[in-house]
Amino acid sequence: MSRAALWRQEENVKERQRQAEESFHLAIEEGRSRNRSAGVLPLVGPDDTFNLNPMLLHNISVSPYFYQKCYGKIKDWNALVDEIYYEVKHLEPWTPGSAKTPSTAFCLLVRLFTLRCTEKQMQLMLDHVDSPFIRCIGLLYCRYAVDPSIIFSYMEPYLYDDEAVQICANRPEGTVGEFVRQLLQSMDYYGTLLPRLPVQIEREIKAKLVEAEEIERRAKANLSDRSKMEHFKRVGSAVRSLYGDEENPVTWYDAVVDRVLSQDDTSGEPLRRPQFVVTFTEYGNTETVSIGEIDLRGGGGGGGGGGGAYGDRGNDNRSRGRDSYYDGRDRGRGRDLDRDRYRRNDDRYNNDHRGSERGYGGGGGRRQEDDDRWRRDRYGRNDGSGSGSGYEHERRERSRSRDREFDSGTKRAAASASGAGVVAHEKKRREKTPEELAAIQEKKKELMAKYG
Repeated sequence: MSRAALWRQEENVKERQRQAEESFHLAIEEGRSRNRSAGVLPLVGPDDTFNLNPMLLHNISVSPYFYQKCYGKIKDWNALVDEIYYEVKHLEPWTPGSAKTPSTAFCLLVRLFTLRCTEKQMQLMLDHVDSPFIRCIGLLYCRYAVDPSIIFSYMEPYLYDDEAVQICANRPEGTVGEFVRQLLQSMDYYGTLLPRLPVQIEREIKAKLVEAEEIERRAKANLSDRSKMEHFKRVGSAVRSLYGDEENPVTWYDAVVDRVLSQDDTSGEPLRRPQFVVTFTEYGNTETVSIGEIDLRGGGGGGGGGGGAYGDRGNDNRSRGRDSYYDGRDRGRGRDLDRDRYRRNDDRYNNDHRGSERGYGGGGGRRQEDDDRWRRDRYGRNDGSGSGSGYEHERRERSRSRDREFDSGTKRAAASASGAGVVAHEKKRREKTPEELAAIQEKKKELMAKYG
């Protein structure tokens, strides 16, 4: 290829990059103009970066697919949903095998950011029945750009949705519920980072995820219990159900089943799990609850019963009062018994002590007899049947021990005396005679005279 052809090719690359950047800026301005439309979900964060990774956003902005197809041909929400249905194959941000080419899913997500999305359109995406990718891109939109305080309200109904979806290109399929929980529990998303949630909101979401897990466990247990389901589906059945609002925490209340729902009242679509319209007997309000938010009164005794982490309205306070009353009586009775036991022990000790001093009464005489019996058993009987008197045997043993102690003391004294003598002899041996001292002085003088 000639040098002129290379220059032309380089110029074409620069021109395409310039057109791509210009198209991206026009798309951003188009989105800003839509902010004033009625019902548009307000974006949180910069409206030109959408909380995306800078490198990922730059590669999307210069991508031929974005400026030729996404911006050039997709001009409204319906066209974008159709493109998702036909083109999206996975939900990773990058194309498999390439670290620079953005995926089709994220190119369309950015185009959805620039088109903006109304509350009604978002709900239609999340409930779309044609493709799970349409639902998941709507969930990504919520996670990146929607106010964190309302993210969970959009995602909560899909926490345990079991529709299959290809999340990662080179891995087995997951479910929409797994995808939702991943978005809420972790910031890491296949080589990029999701926006950080405020600390307080993150804590609240974690607590709600624990509650949702317990509700899901109870729902599975209720569905597997045929007798429970028959009771729940009987209109007028007495049950208990979870209820909470902004002022009151989620708590168990007694309720009555008014109606069983097997299909959605608005769309007419069959429900994956039955729902129940119940009336709370304490306040008279009516609510629609799921199979995991209902249980037999008293916990039901089944696999999914029990209040779990929730409180239980009813007779708890009264029963707790009775329990504490009986516990107090039992503790008082126990203290009285202990006091009587200590008093009897003190009386027995005093009687024994007085008896031992006077030689009669209590346990003093018995203790003396026990001591005598122990001596007879150890040293022989004193009735002529043994080998001698037990007391004489004891005295002989004591005499022998004294003799042994005397002998050992004598040996130690002798050893001490001999050691002192050796030390004195050694000291005397080391002393010099006057003749030896005079010879040493003479030797020193000779050495001094010779060596100066």
